[in-house]
This record gives sequence, structure tokens and C-alpha cells, in this order.
Amino acid sequence: MKTVWRSVKISAAAIVVLSLLAVARIAALSVRNAKLGALFQGPLEICTRQEPSYYRRVEYDLSEYLRMGEEKEEAESSLKSSEFATGSGQGEIPWVDGEDREEVNAALRKGAQQSSVDATTGATPVARLRSPSVYRDRRPFQSLQIVYPQDGSLFPPNLCAPSVEWEDPRNNLWQVSVNVGEDGETATFVTTSKSWRFPSKVWQRVRRDAVTRDAKVQVKGVKLNKAGERTGPVQASEIVRFRISRDPADSYIVYRLVAPPFSSSKTPDLFVRDVREDEPRLFLSARRKYCVNCHSFSSKQGNVGKLSLQVRSLAAVGQKLPVYLGVYDIDRRTGYRVQLPFQIQMTTFMDWSHDHERLAFSANQKIVALEPVLYETQLAGMSTSDIAICDLTRNEAYLLPGASDPNMLEIYPRWSPDGSRIVFSRSPVGSHPANVHFDLYVIPVDGGKQSVAQPIEDAADNGRSNYFPRFSPDGKWLSFCQCDGGDLIRSSSDLYLKAGDLKGPAHRLECNAPYAADSWHSWSSNNRWLVWASKRDGGIYAYLYLTHIDEAGHASPAIRVPMKKKPHASFNVPEFVAQDPGIREAGLFDAIRVEQEPRIVRERKGSPG
Repeated sequence: MKTVWRSVKISAAAIVVLSLLAVARIAALSVRNAKLGALFQGPLEICTRQEPSYYRRVEYDLSEYLRMGEEKEEAESSLKSSEFATGSGQGEIPWVDGEDREEVNAALRKGAQQSSVDATTGATPVARLRSPSVYRDRRPFQSLQIVYPQDGSLFPPNLCAPSVEWEDPRNNLWQVSVNVGEDGETATFVTTSKSWRFPSKVWQRVRRDAVTRDAKVQVKGVKLNKAGERTGPVQASEIVRFRISRDPADSYIVYRLVAPPFSSSKTPDLFVRDVREDEPRLFLSARRKYCVNCHSFSSKQGNVGKLSLQVRSLAAVGQKLPVYLGVYDIDRRTGYRVQLPFQIQMTTFMDWSHDHERLAFSANQKIVALEPVLYETQLAGMSTSDIAICDLTRNEAYLLPGASDPNMLEIYPRWSPDGSRIVFSRSPVGSHPANVHFDLYVIPVDGGKQSVAQPIEDAADNGRSNYFPRFSPDGKWLSFCQCDGGDLIRSSSDLYLKAGDLKGPAHRLECNAPYAADSWHSWSSNNRWLVWASKRDGGIYAYLYLTHIDEAGHASPAIRVPMKKKPHASFNVPEFVAQDPGIREAGLFDAIRVEQEPRIVRERKGSPG
């Protein structure tokens, strides 16, 4: 009994000691915070908001290219020996189905001799190639400036805590203050870093209170000497205001993560990110043996319907079908490989019809990724591409009449929400990819052999390249990318929006960066949010951003999907889905792996209907 009482006494004493230590620690922190807070008292020197300025664009020596314009004999000789990047890289896999480098390179050599002038900018191909990227680094600000978020930003209510970021060439200690409403409590935090993330409890309060009232953030800065004493005035940024939207974004984003440049030898993995949480999780591992891309869900819910993937096995030995379409039935938790009735099995940039049974895709593609001059931009050369439809109910596939012209590159199909029409990009065969100008066209799906595609107003014949169209789920809007020339990864790419009935003008969304690529994008299931890949953070890697689209089609300032650590890789082809797909990674891989026997789809004969 004595031993028991002794143990109780010792435990009680330990609890008292720990409690006293905790109280002492809290008191010490309180004293420390009070001392730090006192450093920011007194008159403020407000640093007025500065407009950003940028360094000049990079220019390149094109002497090799310019020699192509001399007499024919000399031009042909120069073409063979030129170091100008008109050919595919040495890292490309020569045997991969759909990657006919010789044919593509021949088309590029032919296109390289063209001397067309850009109708919009007046630039010749030489001018565009001398400065192949429009990306420009911003010059550092000369005073304390909050650089993220932007004033007037709108955050979804289901996003995890973001960060506040600033630049300051003078100070070395900062105080961040957060307030909601005129009479709200102000919380302050002191940091030695130029970035501060909202604590979870503070962000919860902001999400609750900043729906109808502005949340306000301000950063104060002081300069301390080695003795820890303040020298000079207390500087402060202008106040940045933002709000929380009533409209949630879809909680899940499925994307590829790939380090630039793109090539057929890379094996990027797919991930799924719950935007309410900090970390992504693996969706599908490529196991360093596959290239899996162009994933597409048949339902914006994400946990019903079907999932399609373009799959390429990098082990060619003994494989009869190394490139194929993979289909996974989410409802049944089963999947299979598909062998299409075409000589080329490439199935890029796919889109499902609303009934989950018909898949439109870019078929018969002969495509090669070119070595980039610099990583802000990259080109892909194509010599053929058609629009095809695979009807899984009938187990047949066919080229879409009116969208399968051998003299045209036809790519990026997108179903209208009612399933009656397909919007796609078209450009004549033969141009160098830097000079390709894709136009958006629309065609009825079941119009028969006499179907004629029609150009879409303000998205065709405008002197620019228009590609990657996406309808909002309710059909109210059509979004697409537009750039100076080409597609794939173009630093001049911006997001545009027009009415879903395809009438009237298109407008450039306000969320674009004027100096970097904004491209691959996806709509949320409630038609209110876009997620897209942007290279505004340094020009090389693309990260995920969100914007809210209002009733009039205007976009709120871009907000970044928070990351604990930025990867040295690009987020590629993000797909918004409302629910967790709930697909077991091992089951998905096993269903579409190259060893599985393929489902053979026959070719439809005659007119579709």
C-alpha cells in the first residue's frame, strides 16, 4: 500500500511540475510576443502599391535558321546540317506507335521554309523564333509589397489554408495582421520569413466570417540590428482584401506530375488531391514502365461512370499492342485494354459523351515532342491527326465524317453537354508547329457523311491558335486556350471564354498572367470554378490555380492550390471531380496493364447514326 501511495504522490508531483513548466512557457511566450509586438508600435510608413514591371524577353541567335532562306541548294544543305530545333529529340523512343519521326520531321522541314506573317502581331516566323517565349521575370519590388493573394481574391470555402507572401528589400522582421469586418478581432503573428500560412483555427474563422465581409491582411516590417534593436521606421504594406465564396469548388483534382520537358521516354505518375487537405495521394503509378496520359472521367462526380486513359508500355519486346486505350468502369470496379480498328492506336485528348458510352478522341496521330529551346515552352510536331468516336455499347469505332480530313490536323474533341455536337481544333497539315494556328470548329455528331464542320465565331481565323476547348457542365460557357502559335506548352497561352451556344465574341479571362502560360484547365461540377495549370511562378514549372466564374463570365483573381512544398515538376491536365473516385490503385493498374488481353473493337461501316 505504501508503494502505491508513493507512486501516487510522485505522479501528482510530476503533474504539478509539468503544469508549472507549461505555465512558465506560456508566460515566457507572452512576454516574448509582447516585446516583439512593441517593435511594430508607432507611426507607420505606408508602402503604396506598385505596378509590376518586367525584364526584357530573351532573344536567340538564328543564323542557322536564316540561312534556310537563301538559294534552294544552300537551303536544302542548311536544313540537313542545321542545329535549329526542327527535329525530335534523341531521347524519343523510335518504335512507339504514332511517333513517326521521319514523316513528322519532313513536315517540319517543309513548314520551316514558310514566311507567313502573324495577322495579329505582325511578327514573322523568324521574329517569333528569335524570342520563342513570352515569359518574363518580374523585377523585384522596391518596397514592402504583398504579392499573394491579390486584392479582391475569392477563395472557395472548402480550400485548405493558404499563405500570404510578400517582398521587402529593407526589413528583416515582419508582423502579419488578419481581420474580418470593421469590428472584428485582429490577430497578429510575427515571422522572420517572407511567407506566412494561416493557422488552421484562424483560417476556419476567416472561412466562416468572410463570406459577406472582407477579410483584411496587412504586413508590417521593421529592420533590426545585431542587438535586436529597431532601426528606422515601421513600414507597412497596403491592406489586401479578399472574401470567401458561397460556392464550393470540387474537392478533388486528378492530375499528372511530370518534369519538363515532355518526351515519350518519361513515365509520370498520376495523383489525386483533396483540396481540403495538404498532401496529394497516388492515383496511378507508372511503375517506371508506362506513360499514362490524357485521363478523362465520364462523370464530373468522379466516383461513377467510366475513366479512360491513353497507355504506352515502354517495354516493346514481345508486345503486340504496346500503345492502347485503357478503360476502367468505376461502377463495376473492372477495366480492360482496347484495341481499336485503326493502324495507329494513339488516343489522345479524350472526352466522354453524357451517356458514358461514347468516347471522342484524337486518332491516327503521328506526333513527336520536339526538344525545347528553353523549358518555358515546348512544341509537338504532327503530320496526321483525326477525330474518332468509340461506341462501347456497340463495340465499334469510326472516324467522324467532316473531322477526319487527311489534309488537316484535327485534335482536341469536346462533346457538347447534350451530346449532339463536337467542338474540335483544326489546322492545315505542313506548318512548323511554332507557326500552326488551330481554329475551333463545331460539327454535328450524327450528321452523316455529308457533315460539314463550321468555324466558331471569334475562335477561328483570328490570327492566333485556338485549342483545348471545354464546355461548362451546364453548357452555359465554352472555355479554350489561345496563344500566338502552336499548342501543347506555349508561354503565350491564355484562357478565353465565350457563350456555350458558340455565338458572339470570346473574351480573355481576367485571371490570366500576361507574361506566362495559362493552359490545361477543367470546370467544377457546379460550373463556378476553373482549375488550370499556370507557369506564372518562375516560367518553368506549372502549378495549379483556381478562379471563380461569375454569372457574367468574369473571373476572380487567380489563387494557388496550396502546397507544403513546390515540386520540381509540372502539374499536367488537371481534372476536377466532385467526389473521391475511390479507385484502388493496384486494381486500376492490374486492369489496364499491358499483359491483359485486349477487347477488340470493330470498325463501323457506313454512315454513323
